[in-house]
Amino acid sequence: MYSTLPDCDSFQDPFVAGTFGLAATEELGIAVSTDAIRNGPAELLQTMLTLADATAGKAVLMLGAGEVKQAGPFGYKRSEGLARMEDLLRIFRLLLNTDGPIDFDGKIWKYRQAWIGEAKANQPKVYSMGGGERLINLAAECADGFVSITPFAFHTPEEYAVEVDKVKLALDKAGRDPEEFTFGLWHNVLLFDKSEERDALLDNPLLRFIAAVFGRFKQSDWLAEGFQPVFPEDWHYALKLLPVEMSRQEADRIVEATPRTMVEKTFICGTPEEVMPGLQEYVEAGASFVSLIDMSPCARPAEEADSAHQRQLEVCRLLKAT
Repeated sequence: MYSTLPDCDSFQDPFVAGTFGLAATEELGIAVSTDAIRNGPAELLQTMLTLADATAGKAVLMLGAGEVKQAGPFGYKRSEGLARMEDLLRIFRLLLNTDGPIDFDGKIWKYRQAWIGEAKANQPKVYSMGGGERLINLAAECADGFVSITPFAFHTPEEYAVEVDKVKLALDKAGRDPEEFTFGLWHNVLLFDKSEERDALLDNPLLRFIAAVFGRFKQSDWLAEGFQPVFPEDWHYALKLLPVEMSRQEADRIVEATPRTMVEKTFICGTPEEVMPGLQEYVEAGASFVSLIDMSPCARPAEEADSAHQRQLEVCRLLKAT
């Protein structure tokens, strides 16, 4: 890892980095995830309209309410995340669907005769990320899709199917067709080629830390599965986690308190052939698409990155074949 990045916070701007990939291909679309806190609605929409033009309309923005670790240290209020998300989604719809300038009195943003022009032939899709009744209703009214994550948020296909039904009910109440709405799902996986690689991954300190912090967004969910959560039952990483303020001793304590069986519950583990059936169950539960988050490269040498990509592509091939 250190041969590629000096630390885990040295990320490039995803919107700019995405254009590098677009420039190297002819038919690639682009999907970018970010929060509703750190970008103004009009500015973010201008960026997405630019990407939509560059991809002939194949541009997607996945939008969440934000995390305190990206907000608080930089002077933003994480507590405003959902209010900003609501304003942003409503402003997007107004600017995209109105001929001429708009006025808007929102919870955060006040627009007066705001105008970004008529160059809107290629429009981006906007998917909301998160959960809860308020966000579901907002997504059903204003978004093009709803994205969540497994097993962090939905531990079984059955739980995810219940959430899909809730969103479809909200869409029906909003007078929208569920068939024209996208249900996206991020899958956290650990992919490997041989079963003997499993032990090294499951015992990796970084992956044990991830399991403790993110393995269940609601820490209390661990109790129902027979585990004592490492953090308090009402602790949520998006509202509480500030890694820079965490000492090495505290991080080591978290790793030590996280059993291997908890790591196994945090990821869908196996070879591409072993993992695919489990992902297919979520497709059958209502997912329109799946996006793999393979954490195994974080525990492997950088020179093995190409083989990791091949495993991910093989999972996609197997899913498409079904």
